[in-house]
Amino acid sequence: MIHLPNLKHISDEDIADILERAHKIKRNPRDYTSLLPQQTLGMLFQKTSTRTRVSFEAGMTELGGSAIFIDWNASNFILTDVAYEIEYMSRNVDCIMARLLHHEDIQTIVAASQVPVINGCCEKYHPCQALTDLFTIQEYTDKPLDQVTLVYAGVQNNVSNSLTLICERLGTQLILATPDPDPQGESADADVQNAIQSSSNIEHTTDINSAVREADFVYTDTWIDMQYFNDTSRTAENKATLEKMLPYQLNETLLEGRSCKIMHDMPIHADFEISPGLVRDPRSVIFEQAANRKHAQKGLLWWLFEQADQLIQ
Repeated sequence: MIHLPNLKHISDEDIADILERAHKIKRNPRDYTSLLPQQTLGMLFQKTSTRTRVSFEAGMTELGGSAIFIDWNASNFILTDVAYEIEYMSRNVDCIMARLLHHEDIQTIVAASQVPVINGCCEKYHPCQALTDLFTIQEYTDKPLDQVTLVYAGVQNNVSNSLTLICERLGTQLILATPDPDPQGESADADVQNAIQSSSNIEHTTDINSAVREADFVYTDTWIDMQYFNDTSRTAENKATLEKMLPYQLNETLLEGRSCKIMHDMPIHADFEISPGLVRDPRSVIFEQAANRKHAQKGLLWWLFEQADQLIQ
């Protein structure tokens, strides 16, 4: 059974195949409206969501299938063993997408499921976002991916982990302009740190000013994980994080005179990781990047259903 808990066990060729399928669907969406008839995607959400829910639900509908939304906290997932609920759920749907707080629960779901499982986001990885990001880069440059320089500015987290994994595989030059990561942090991953240390195309720096000089694309993400942003018990900790991270803000001064495209995976906290003026700057591709979640995930669903021999001929 093929699953996508992260991007560690998928081949370079498969990643390229998924991206090409996504481009085909975006160019000619009406050619694929009957690709997944009678197929159902079960969408399990423990984390809040806008883009993940909208893009997967719309994407399945546009491919001729359907999607079911399951709220973790309004279902029996809060009452019993995750594996029991998934074994039941996977007997009723054709694929599961789970957006959860903990990667260990993603692993439990993969082990228990009778159908393919997609990690829709967890504290360690965001593979669907990374696929979308490389898809978006392909749209906005004529360079092959192994000649592109992408600068990620902010905190090392699930997004930067997945970017590191996919860029290492495809040869994209990735510069992580971040503070030194906490080796005990919730998103810490030994494979990612090994890639940063050993890969010729992955680099870490604490100097954002030097990093952006080489950038074709500059990317940022929220500095505080979304479930903690409005947590009053973390007010002091969040304030300290914001003050520490201000030197890594994307703003007009940092990018003055530069032609690089500006990326952000959203949700945006303007005046924190990015200045409001850059969100809709002519160089910004943020909203098209967000819209591309649907197209990239359509490519992924097509590939995944085909790998599982679940396409209805």
